[in-house]
Formats: sequence, structure tokens, C-alpha cells
Amino acid sequence: MFRRGCDVIAGLPPHPNIIRHISHGTHQKRDYMLLEYVEGANLRQLLIRKDPLIEDKLSDFILEIAEALAHLHANDWMHLDLKPENLVVSRSGVLKLCDFDTTLPIPATPIKLPKKSGTPLYMPPEVFNGWGVDQRADIYSFGVTVYELVTQSKPFEGDRPEEMLRNQLDARYHIVRPRDLNPGVPILLDSLLMKCLAYLPERRYAFMAHVLRDLYKALGVR
Repeated sequence: MFRRGCDVIAGLPPHPNIIRHISHGTHQKRDYMLLEYVEGANLRQLLIRKDPLIEDKLSDFILEIAEALAHLHANDWMHLDLKPENLVVSRSGVLKLCDFDTTLPIPATPIKLPKKSGTPLYMPPEVFNGWGVDQRADIYSFGVTVYELVTQSKPFEGDRPEEMLRNQLDARYHIVRPRDLNPGVPILLDSLLMKCLAYLPERRYAFMAHVLRDLYKALGVR
């Protein structure tokens, strides 16, 4: 997985919101990868300490996550582990997607994964259930991540992770709309996130480029 991640990031065209690859290889029989140094914190750390950067640059962060994923998908790869821990924010406030070890080629039709890939509470139902998986898995993870950014909570209620996971995997569970938790969430963004979080992949956006298109409208970006 590590070597595949190295090869993926090395082959990607540069993008301001994807961690920059410098080199990788083997030294004294040990694999290594050299990436750009980003002084800052990951998005999870910022959320835990309620860093004012979250509020100040919220729209920028949402767009930068989407831009990074759209770039990855445009180059025929799906990340399969999008979460706040894998989004690093520099001191200047620039967000970068990292950790490509779980990345796989986007298939022509959904494929069953040989093993579960990703992090519970960010993994879509099709991964847990052993259904076919494609780039819409990343779109679901994007929805969970941005929902958490705008509401400061997960889409799935529960006092413990196990309870939250049960709700996540219950097709009858109704996610609380982001605007019900944060009235400041734009109506179009609220609808966009609910579509990204659809239980069945065919009810989500098909492509990250379409998410990005609607994000510009939702956030009033021209």
C-alpha cells in the first residue's frame, strides 16, 4: 500500500491542494517517501481545539477539499480514506490532501474491494456491505467531512462510536440536516451535503466535478 501511494502521488500533476511529492525509493532496504514540509496542523486538530481558522476560512476549506478530490478523480484515482486527519492546513491557511496509501484506480463499473478500505464513520455503506465501489465512495466521505466542518458534529447521532456506526449503516436512519444544527449553512450547501450523504451511491452525485460545480453556486463563488 505504501509503495502504491508513493507511485500515485508521484504521478499526479501538481495541485495546490495536494501534498507535493519530492521523491521516494528504497534506502538500506527500507522504503521511504519525501514530501513537502507543511508547518501547521491537520483538520482534526483544528476542529478539536475549535481553532478560529475554521470559521475564518470555512468556505475556502470546503472548496479546497473539493478541488483536491476533483483533481484526483480527473486523473482516474479514488482516495478511499478522506477524513479530517488526512487534510493538512498550513499556517497560512492552505489546505492539502495527503495519505494516498489506500488509493485505487477508478473502475469503469463499481468493484468489490478485497478488504474494507478507509475509516469507520467516513466509509460509505457500500464498503461496509461489500457492494461495488467507485468514486462515489469519496463523495460520501466528502459529505461526512464537510458536514462535520459546518456543524461541529458527525451526521450520525450516538453517545458512542458503536452507536453512531449502527445509525450510519441503517438505511432507515434520517440524518439531521446541517441547517437544523447551524442555521448559517446556505440552503444550497445543505441540499448538496444531503445528496453526498445518500445511503445508496446511485442517489449521490456521480462525479466530484458536479459537486464542485454546485459548490461554487452554494457558496456564491464566481
